[in-house]
Amino acid sequence: MRWKALLVAVPASGVAISLVELTRLPHPLAQPLLSLAALGSLLSSAVSCFMGPALLTALAAAALATQDSARPRSTLLIGLGIAQVAVAREGLIAYGPFAWSLPLTLALLIAAAGVAGLYYWLQAPGPNARRVGVLVALASLLVVRAHYAFFVGLYPTLHQCVLQLAFIGTTAGLGLVLASLPPSKVGPRLALAATLGLGVLSLVDVPAVQAARRLPTAHTELGRSVFVAEMLRSDRANLLPRTLPGSRGERLAPDHLLQPDADAEARFAANSGLPPLQVPLESHDILLVLTDATRFDATSLADPDLDATPHLRGLAERGAHVFTRAHAPSNGTFQSLASMLAMRPVSFADLDIFPRHWRGRLRPGRPTAPELMRLDGRSTFWVGHDHEHCFSQKILGLERGFDERVLIEELRGEPSDEHADAEIADVAVRTLEATAGRYFGLVFFVSPHDDYRGSYEAELRRFDAALGRVLESVDLSSTIVVVAGDHGEAFGEHGHRHHLSSVYDEQIHVPLLVWVPGQDGAVHPRPTSTGYVLPWLLLRGTDAQREGVRAILRQDVGPLLRELDGAVISEMIGRRRQLVALTWQHTTVVYDMLTDVRRVFDAADDPGQLRDLREQDPSRFERMLPYVERYRRARYEGRRFRFTEENRR
Repeated sequence: MRWKALLVAVPASGVAISLVELTRLPHPLAQPLLSLAALGSLLSSAVSCFMGPALLTALAAAALATQDSARPRSTLLIGLGIAQVAVAREGLIAYGPFAWSLPLTLALLIAAAGVAGLYYWLQAPGPNARRVGVLVALASLLVVRAHYAFFVGLYPTLHQCVLQLAFIGTTAGLGLVLASLPPSKVGPRLALAATLGLGVLSLVDVPAVQAARRLPTAHTELGRSVFVAEMLRSDRANLLPRTLPGSRGERLAPDHLLQPDADAEARFAANSGLPPLQVPLESHDILLVLTDATRFDATSLADPDLDATPHLRGLAERGAHVFTRAHAPSNGTFQSLASMLAMRPVSFADLDIFPRHWRGRLRPGRPTAPELMRLDGRSTFWVGHDHEHCFSQKILGLERGFDERVLIEELRGEPSDEHADAEIADVAVRTLEATAGRYFGLVFFVSPHDDYRGSYEAELRRFDAALGRVLESVDLSSTIVVVAGDHGEAFGEHGHRHHLSSVYDEQIHVPLLVWVPGQDGAVHPRPTSTGYVLPWLLLRGTDAQREGVRAILRQDVGPLLRELDGAVISEMIGRRRQLVALTWQHTTVVYDMLTDVRRVFDAADDPGQLRDLREQDPSRFERMLPYVERYRRARYEGRRFRFTEENRR
């Protein structure tokens, strides 16, 4: 009977999608017992993730079982099909900006019409029903596997919606196939067996393979979605804070991890990975040059044979300091640049994070590096891009402390904007020539950045050519020049593309070069952060500048270095994805706060971060876990960010 066919399709679809998701795990067939435990975890997640659509499917089955007239039943079935898609949309718009997306709205309307049509057809399957049902089910399962090629890690609610739509499509397709088969008594038995099997597998919890149950959380959106929902239910106030904590100047409890660090300056010098600065700041100009989305291993600093950045390499060969393991504070421009200017880790900067987490505001109050730079009378300027109006409309508050800011508009898909970096260089040169006295300047180039006008390497050359123009106008005998990437870029590593989706090295390992006149350069292989450079410079400034930086080191940077044994911190903080990378000389920990998944990698033997030490070296893995707990507690006790509803669109 048709209603039995639809009921059978519900657990069968859950199992089918779970099996497809299982293929996302590394080597799922190599260890059958571990894969079985992982499948159990996926099935358990499927029960939670697909509960809403499954209940509506049960109502559709009940409608098919009625003997009422065809018209009311057809209306009810069509309505239930549309309701299923509407339930999936509710998960989608948990990320608010999607509520106003016209393409997604049209796609959901088409999906709703398709599901409604399949449910209507279920009343009397025609001769082609079986063929159409197979195609719909297979297409839905293909979507489950293919959706990882688009924005994985960046829009979690989008992927959850896609999974629910795939479940609805698979269920309707299988229901149509089964309903077109000759009647038999096999249907109820299959439904019972599939339901019992689903329950048993989801409860598999062999102690020896409990860790495998976390594998789906680390590798699949289906496995991740349930843990995220649980964490947000139990710890929303700490993970998605909407209010600010009390003043850091309040009396702290004796066991507070962030007790001010009296040895912060010495600790910073010992753990920052930066050499002693031997020149006074007051006798030098300072030029900070940033390039967007630039990964270290794509530059000529990583490999002299790469010809993408010859001017950058030339400055290194003249005696600049080159840092081969520099990490950005975050994997996106807003949080990374805000952290650099605030001279604090992302979670300790005064950030209002908008619904799109790459947008936000740096709140006024505590001094930024440009504001401290002005204390010795130097002028400050910022010349850079305004990619998609990011700095004029979406990233706010970073202009504090700059006497002048000139932004060059740059829009995606505009061929004329391939000359944006050349225009930035022209304005920067004119600004440098017109500036009298000591200055602190920020020049921020847009290349490389998606969507790429040509290859990634071509855009690197475009940036480097613009950098060369600027360097020609700088007096290198009296100017400290810092060149750094604001974040990296992924090209399929760990299933990610572009940036803003993970804190693996491809998205945070960036070039960092510092030219110091009169000081011999060197290659520095120790981990460091681009967020350390400005406080490192200001510690050689005036008394007021030094005291401002020392306060930051005592209150925020020093306590973290103390508790995390000098780890370099890179953070991504969003509503549905909160990640941190803790980097030491020999080890890197990648931690997902919303699922509590911890991954540990050997920095020397596994530079691609592909082999989690959980299984290969369990004792070393366990030794690193206390640092994760300290980070989590320190962030809860000391964070300065909050989420706001501003700038939703």
